[in-house]
Amino acid sequence: MRWYFAIDEAGAAGELGALARLAVASARAVGGLEPVLLYFGARNEFTAWMQDQRVSVLDAQPPFMAQLRAAIAAGTYRPHSVGHWLRLAVPQIETSATHVLYTDCDVIFLRPFDWEAVRPAVFAAAPEFRPDNFNYFNAGVMVLNVAAMRATYPAFEADITARIATTGGYTYDDQIALNEAYHGRWTRLDPVCNWKPYWPADERAALLHFHGPKPAFIQAIAAGGWAREDAAGMFFAKLLHSRLDCYLAWCRRLGDGLQTIDLGWALTFAALASALTRLAPGPAAEDILDFNMFAVKS
Repeated sequence: MRWYFAIDEAGAAGELGALARLAVASARAVGGLEPVLLYFGARNEFTAWMQDQRVSVLDAQPPFMAQLRAAIAAGTYRPHSVGHWLRLAVPQIETSATHVLYTDCDVIFLRPFDWEAVRPAVFAAAPEFRPDNFNYFNAGVMVLNVAAMRATYPAFEADITARIATTGGYTYDDQIALNEAYHGRWTRLDPVCNWKPYWPADERAALLHFHGPKPAFIQAIAAGGWAREDAAGMFFAKLLHSRLDCYLAWCRRLGDGLQTIDLGWALTFAALASALTRLAPGPAAEDILDFNMFAVKS
């Protein structure tokens, strides 16, 4: 299956770029995927590496880039990154496949999976914080029906551009936009296709998505060098401490399992596992794990 992922130049220069390289290496190891990178920025060593790995690199930008820039200039919107919005360009770029896979860059393919068998009417996605809570979805892994997404895109873009033109756009991002626009219209994707490191280590997982704290932040927490006054840092630290046993199990597994795929990352995860053994578990984070975006029917 054709697999799209996306990043901008700033993201490629940091940890996310290193994770994208691991995603490609793991995809090659499991097979069955045709990688396509949507890239925003100047070509550089990162894009050259991707091309050397037989990744198709396409220069892209969000279809509503002009409106994004206007909203940023007006002070009504602050983007996390341009790269996050690039996924919305996939239906406009893809011309031959009926269905494609999209993932964020911070994923590791763990085993072969029949992605071709997933045929949603619009798109398929899996839950975020709990594998059995389909109240809303995590947009980091999606199987897209290209024609359906293209047909619904004009109304979707109109919603986005109206939202970012207001001060309410400060906390708005692509995942919120997708959940709001397609509420009740998306198909449930098996959670094994978007497994999280704060869930128990499970041999059935086909893809591990480092949603939440990334490896560098996990290392910073373990070393006590994170910004405790930062809201995001507090959120990630609480999640890590509350699910310490899950993170430890996954880091140990990756430390072993990645040795023939990417030795550098294998050593990184082995070191993380060692560091995590020195942390004390924290209280349950039910306020995080039980989050619902939409009202729950009684």
